[in-house]
Amino acid sequence: MILTAEQVKSAARGYLDFEEKEDGFHFYRFRDWQMQHYKDTNAGHFMKTTATSGINLDFMTDSDSLGFTYTVTPGSSRKFYYFDVYVDGVMNLHCGEDPMWIMKGEVKLNGIPAGEHRITVWLPNLTCAVLRDITLDDGASFRPVKAKCKMLCYGDSISQGYDAIFPSLSYTNQLARHFDAYSVNQCIGGERFVPELLEKELGYDPDIVTVAYGTNDWSGLTRDVFFANADAFLEKLASLYPSSKIFVITPLWRGDKDKVTKFGSYFEAVKYIADKAGSCGLNVIDGYNLTPHTSEFYSDQRLHPNDLGYMEYAAKLIPEIEKKL
Repeated sequence: MILTAEQVKSAARGYLDFEEKEDGFHFYRFRDWQMQHYKDTNAGHFMKTTATSGINLDFMTDSDSLGFTYTVTPGSSRKFYYFDVYVDGVMNLHCGEDPMWIMKGEVKLNGIPAGEHRITVWLPNLTCAVLRDITLDDGASFRPVKAKCKMLCYGDSISQGYDAIFPSLSYTNQLARHFDAYSVNQCIGGERFVPELLEKELGYDPDIVTVAYGTNDWSGLTRDVFFANADAFLEKLASLYPSSKIFVITPLWRGDKDKVTKFGSYFEAVKYIADKAGSCGLNVIDGYNLTPHTSEFYSDQRLHPNDLGYMEYAAKLIPEIEKKL
């Protein structure tokens, strides 16, 4: 049987808006007005709003097979995409393209054991994936899994998922998996503190909010602009979500941390973010020691975690969040 749009919509997590078009199912993690902001100001960032970062399907079924077709379009500067499929929390399939010469294809998982099982399909973080013909066995059961909480993530490329080859291993997706959360990822590669994302309410009430900006602000902005943007963003965030647990993760270790930018030193930037977040009543997590201080854990040897780096990151971040929930 082919799942209907309503069934797909009920099983999908991580989207704010959903559309069925001729080419398939589209999932949007930004509101129209946020995407329009990027369209008006930064074409590269607008492209990244289309990426399916954090989007997944999560449902129970007794089908012994799962299949769907897909098309992908660029959602970042990266030239690869992959899907991860889990059965009862265990990865059973990882497939995609690197480099992505082929922009469409089919995902098929056969031989799912008898009985009802939880199926979770993670879409690519760094491309836009459109799905269609999501198929289970004829007569199979289908039941969406209800999330235990809601999460909202703001951040830059590391939070969008650069450079996890396995999409389910980005730290934001590992958080969603651990907390069984409906998690909306509003992270954009190359982004800095951007108060414009908070101009209106999203119509989404998260239990947990994570914020991880600062590394691009430090590397590319003057002090005045950095301070103004960080102040406005963190003050608006505290005002918009007074009932949420908000965690501000200060910048991670980076291989070029000792250089002096037009802002100044890296550690000055880290301290400013921590102090400002604390003054707004937000929970501050020191990011510096959340990832290893050696190049082997980074895809570019200095900044973006690889899959192993993300495993280390999430393993240390999760307990820090749990302490304050």
